[in-house]
Amino acid sequence: MNSAGRYVHRRGIHCESACQCGILAAGGFDVDEEVVFGLDGGFGFSFFPANGNAPDIVVGKQEIMPLRAARLMGVEVGLHTPRSSAALAKLLASTPAVMTRVDLGLLPHWGLGGRSSFGGYFVNVTRGVGGEAFEVSDPAFDTPVVVGAADLDAARASRSSPPVNPDRKVYVFGPRRTTPRLRLVGPVAVRTLCRDVLGPGSRSLGIPGMKRLITAAAAWPRSKRGEVEDVDLEGRVIRTDALARQLLHVGRQIESFGTGGGLFRPLMGRFLTRVAAATDDPRYAESAELFFESGRLWQTLGATLLARGATDSRADLTSLVDGVTDTVRSAMDVEKRALGALTAL
Repeated sequence: MNSAGRYVHRRGIHCESACQCGILAAGGFDVDEEVVFGLDGGFGFSFFPANGNAPDIVVGKQEIMPLRAARLMGVEVGLHTPRSSAALAKLLASTPAVMTRVDLGLLPHWGLGGRSSFGGYFVNVTRGVGGEAFEVSDPAFDTPVVVGAADLDAARASRSSPPVNPDRKVYVFGPRRTTPRLRLVGPVAVRTLCRDVLGPGSRSLGIPGMKRLITAAAAWPRSKRGEVEDVDLEGRVIRTDALARQLLHVGRQIESFGTGGGLFRPLMGRFLTRVAAATDDPRYAESAELFFESGRLWQTLGATLLARGATDSRADLTSLVDGVTDTVRSAMDVEKRALGALTAL
């Protein structure tokens, strides 16, 4: 346990890494989020096209919850799939918190009403409240929130964002047994990153996935048509153009859905900066600067889509699509330079 003898909520940048840091801190081990993020692996890019005019999915990672950082720390992590609130509460009886995967669109405090879904989000559940609710530590919020048991169960069981569905997965962390030395394990994690992003073996992942997004986005004015229901940035249910929904959804995926902004690129830059310091090798810092540059490109795109994606003008929406393709192409070129330099180390 930590010095307070209990789990302490903390705000974070990346939901998955921040939740792990919170649980590790409850066990007495403070580790920075960018270190967990970098060592865990899975960083990169994923693009999942949807059927019809439903919004395509963009994710700044290629693997969800790989648990490589936990293994490096000697932490045993048990995977459970409790199918009821009672079973979830039973897991909490022996640990300060459990980490669960959810569809954030069904968490009431996000205000999305299930009309915008992402099933790759994580929160920590810390305790039951009155038998009908749970206290949830969501790293995107300043304080813990209370979520009704039925709402939490619906978010854990959602099937609304295939292939990124939560599947009721709950993780229980054991104690840490070792402290990874970043000087040694950091370069290994970087080599794995380069291999997975440059040659992922799937056209939906990594650099091939970015190319696929560019092609798909160019066709959005034709494929994303008709009036659909969505939720605006204030949580109000609206009727909008399917193309507007797609663009707003991409903006949320870049900036809001557990990435900390910039589709994880600034966080990767911070990890590489830490590796540069640990290894006393400035070449990692040079690639870090390229990821910061890419992050700025993604952040500008995300902010633009969030600010202007609700426009009613089809011509304006089509212009925003051009911004998507141009920005993704520019970011891809920057990231290829960064990864190419890292591959040579």
